[in-house]
Amino acid sequence: MMKKSFLRAGRKVFAVFMAVSLMSATLQVFVNGNQSETKQKKEQGEENSWRYKNGIPIYSGQSFSRSSKTYSNAWNKVNGMFVNDLGNAIPGAVKKGIDVSQYQGTIDWERVKASGIDFAIIRCGYGMNQTDQDDNQWLRNVSECERLGIPYGVYLYSYANTVEKARSEADHVIRLIEDRKLSYPVYYDLEEDSLSKLSNSKLAQITETFTGRLKASGYSNVGIYANKSWFEKKLTDKIFQKYPRWIAQYNSLCTYSGSYVMWQCTNKGTVNGINGNVDINFLISSIPAKSIKLSKKSLSLKKGSSCILKSYIEPENSYPAVKWSSSSSSVASVSSSGKVTAKRVGTAVISGRTGNGKKASCKITVIPKTNKIKKLKKSGSKGIKIIWSKISGVSKYQIYMSGKKSSGFKRIATVSAKKVSYTKGKLKKKKRYYFKIRSYQTIKKKKIYSKFSKVKSLKR
Repeated sequence: MMKKSFLRAGRKVFAVFMAVSLMSATLQVFVNGNQSETKQKKEQGEENSWRYKNGIPIYSGQSFSRSSKTYSNAWNKVNGMFVNDLGNAIPGAVKKGIDVSQYQGTIDWERVKASGIDFAIIRCGYGMNQTDQDDNQWLRNVSECERLGIPYGVYLYSYANTVEKARSEADHVIRLIEDRKLSYPVYYDLEEDSLSKLSNSKLAQITETFTGRLKASGYSNVGIYANKSWFEKKLTDKIFQKYPRWIAQYNSLCTYSGSYVMWQCTNKGTVNGINGNVDINFLISSIPAKSIKLSKKSLSLKKGSSCILKSYIEPENSYPAVKWSSSSSSVASVSSSGKVTAKRVGTAVISGRTGNGKKASCKITVIPKTNKIKKLKKSGSKGIKIIWSKISGVSKYQIYMSGKKSSGFKRIATVSAKKVSYTKGKLKKKKRYYFKIRSYQTIKKKKIYSKFSKVKSLKR
């Protein structure tokens, strides 16, 4: 009897011991698990890449412009084309956009739209599918873009070093964009320093997992964001050729030799409605031009004056960069934006050529400056003396006279360029006479005429 009681007591003690041990182990796992989760969340809330340090955007030392003085209209549209910080046309740029996150704070999207921004790429969050890793401005930013009709896409900052995390990151995006009206892709942001330690094949596997899960949920328009170095050195697997590339290179021009649909050119942009810096992006078209026309086929310019030639390319969403040239830059020069400057009397052909070789031309005739009749005065009993301003470089002056203000003018004299006056005699008393003058310069046996001066009159 005592033996049985002893055994029963032993069993109870053992059971209690095991229960306590199990509880202790469970508690330890719970504590360790929470510590691990907390650490993960902390790591994933502190981006570290070429753009971030401990979750803070880096702006110092991020501009690689070769210009010591930035062009005043940098990254804006000038004469129908987007220009860089040197004032040169950006090849292929058809639309200007921004990408934003909680780092831009509360954005005045109405002012952003009014400033001429064509689209926005909005950060929905970072890391795996946890609500505390949603971008805290996501909901407001996307709601405002939809309210105002601003086309937008989204991006997610990735920390995924396993396919399991990639699936969770895809689920993160899917949860946030469900029932949203995206016009631009979902971009997978690959830049976190820790990911650079992965092999190229592993990065490809992670990316395929992310994109595949999105496609399975009905989101087929998925692209990849990375800087030029990553695309050249890390994202080299053939699978990356399937996705639209959004390439970051802070420079006057994007020098990436592969294909890409969007270029992030600077993180120091300024846009009305946003306090502080913002990333500027351009949508790049690779559609070849079918034709090009210029705003003028021929044009006369006074020496020293200038004008803008506009180019019209079909189709409108084709590769729009135009390379300008002059057959004689000493007569008329042309800038990269189509600004023609008349330098000396003569003729020149200004041509605009698209990236795929389509060409249009405009004949420029640079004419002498316009004369000014300085004075008319009576001379003798029947004459009127005409005195005019001297124009340098011309060959001769022509004087015209009429008895009417706006018609009936006939040339009464052609005089040497050395003279600045002429007297017309044998005129009738008490009659009003009207005069105008022009000059010409002979270039290669051809006379190039100035415009006529303003008409002046005197009653004899």
